[in-house]
This record gives sequence, C-alpha cells and structure tokens, in this order.
Amino acid sequence: MRVTRKVFVNRNADVVFGYLASPANEPLWRASILHAGADEPGELGIGATGRSLIRFMGREVDVRWEIVEFEQEARLSREYASGVRGGRDRYMLQAFGLGATIVKAEVEVEVAGLMGLLTTSRRTSMEHELRTDLQRLKSILEDR
Repeated sequence: MRVTRKVFVNRNADVVFGYLASPANEPLWRASILHAGADEPGELGIGATGRSLIRFMGREVDVRWEIVEFEQEARLSREYASGVRGGRDRYMLQAFGLGATIVKAEVEVEVAGLMGLLTTSRRTSMEHELRTDLQRLKSILEDR
C-alpha cells in the first residue's frame, strides 16, 4: 500500500534536505516515530543503517532501516523492516522559485495477514498521518 503527498516549504532545498536526512529530527515532525538514530555517527549516505522506535497500532515496535537512495538536495529513501511490517519512505525535493522547495513524500507499507483485511482503514489513517506530518515539517522549517 502506497500513500503520496506533497507540501510546499518556503525554505531552500539544502535546508529541507539537511533536516529530512537527520534521523534525530524524525521524532520532531513524524507523530509515529518515538526515537530514531543512525547506527554509526557522522555523514549519512547510501548503505547507512539505523533504528527507529515507532508507535504502530497502539504498540511500540523496533524498526531497522537502511538508506537506499541519497542525492543531496534531491532525494532520500529509506527501506525499513520489523517483525510487524516493512516498507519504504521516499522524499523527493524540487526547488521552486527563489528559496522554496516542493517536497513529495511517498510512504509504502507492505501489508500481509490480518493487516491485509484492514487495507482501506489503514490507507485512510496513513493518508491523514502523512498529511499531518508534512504540515508539521513545513511549520518547523519555516519557523527556523
């Protein structure tokens, strides 16, 4: 199941990308992320791995992730897996006008078993969550 949304952020792509690329910022703008961090400190890029603690269906789930796309100021993609679910988050950035950026976010979740029966309900929830998270991201970046 895939959900896609866009948001216009009145900040340069380098600022937006820098914020998105830092796992430590995720709990600040993504409601379901309780904690996130890279396995190794320093520069992130393709192949970097880490862990996130997420809230999923009322419980805390430990998720492993790996960066599979990383292009400065343009795209960032992480694949993730846990005992409960797997998927991919992808962020594509496009400069717009003078000093603004369009962020297109795609969240793809692999759905199986009982979750497969809840697809419509889960899609609605994911769409709402992504829309809310992107508005929070926009507010944080524009208030900096």
